[in-house]
Amino acid sequence: MLKEHKRSILSYLFLTVSLFSSIITYSCSSTREKDSEKVMTWAIFKISYDPNTNMAEGGICGSAFFFKEQFFISAYHCFNDSVFTPNKNFPKVKVFLVNNRGDIIDDIRIKKLVPEYDLAIGEVIQHDKNVIAYSLANDFNVGDSVYNIGFPTESLINYRIKIEKNNLFVENIILKEFRQNGEVEDILRITVNSNDVKLDNKLMIKLTYTSKLGFSGGPCLLKSSGKVIGMMSMLIPFEIDPKKPAMAVRISDILQFLETK
Repeated sequence: MLKEHKRSILSYLFLTVSLFSSIITYSCSSTREKDSEKVMTWAIFKISYDPNTNMAEGGICGSAFFFKEQFFISAYHCFNDSVFTPNKNFPKVKVFLVNNRGDIIDDIRIKKLVPEYDLAIGEVIQHDKNVIAYSLANDFNVGDSVYNIGFPTESLINYRIKIEKNNLFVENIILKEFRQNGEVEDILRITVNSNDVKLDNKLMIKLTYTSKLGFSGGPCLLKSSGKVIGMMSMLIPFEIDPKKPAMAVRISDILQFLETK
């Protein structure tokens, strides 16, 4: 479900993607990491704009991560048609990836959509030196310690843009990267039928904690190895579980779609 809260070009709009929202506690990294530290998770950013009025609005749509140097994974509901459609009253749109060092990748395209697993596979047209790919893992156990990385709405500190000759240029952007921690609580078979996520009898990773807007599409990693075992997808509805635990799609279930030849 896409939710938008509009503000003017002088400020910003937080545009976020998730099924459900909740309040959690989490930690964040520095907005500018040391050069020696790896930056491996990216925010999906959308800006709608009008060259005739010089007005724009935009913000974070979710998270993404690379599994190969030129290919990345995110949630289908973070990259559905509405993400590439300009907001109301704006004729143009720009969608790009950005990390918490301010590195931007704007030559992206969606290679494959697999809505039955809430999966989007994207491609960078030219290799970017700032990309570091995660290692993927199939094997994990209930009770394993895990963490996930992403960009909730409060990740966006500020950004500066300009519109020239019918094109939008991002001059500066400042983000914080956030992390959540917990354990694998269970592997559940889930059926969901909502506007933007439709899962039919799929096995999912149930985590011991909830999540919030903006983490969708980001990696779920084993603390022991730092390898990715899942992609953050959704929350179990309150009426089913009042704790609204976060759910991740298993890497083992989507490996078949990650062939890039």
